[in-house]
Amino acid sequence: MAGTATYPVVTGTPTTTQAAIHVVDASGDLYSAAIDVAPAATQNDINALAGTYQLATNASVYEVTRTQSWRGEIDPDNAVAAYRASISDGINLMFRNADQFTRGFRLVAPIAAIMQGNQDIPIITPTNELGEMVADYLTLSTGFNLETLQFTGRRERKNNPKIRV
Repeated sequence: MAGTATYPVVTGTPTTTQAAIHVVDASGDLYSAAIDVAPAATQNDINALAGTYQLATNASVYEVTRTQSWRGEIDPDNAVAAYRASISDGINLMFRNADQFTRGFRLVAPIAAIMQGNQDIPIITPTNELGEMVADYLTLSTGFNLETLQFTGRRERKNNPKIRV
């Protein structure tokens, strides 16, 4: 049994929006500064912040993102207390495109139905919950394919096998 979601359906006006300014320093290290902004904030408002951030930093602003969120109630009682139910336990998925760019994605607190018994080996099929989640992810990530997945989290499980897809 999976936990119960509290987020509202993704329609209409978002409950919050965020803006993030992404910078790179002279050594190549990356950093992102994110803030919640009013849903009514304009592009000019966000561009103004990015511009003044650039004026105040030695780093180089290379990207500005704006995201919308539909936020519900944070309620731990809606989560399931079971084996592998902690957010520190999870399945790391790596996706790759034809240009060899990779993207990582992590499914935390995996349900028992997508794990191989008491072994920490994920099971992915087109019809199980993990396979369906991957299909939805690939719909949003055109050109990428799932390459590997591996359960990680607890120190005693760090040498789990990496599954190639």
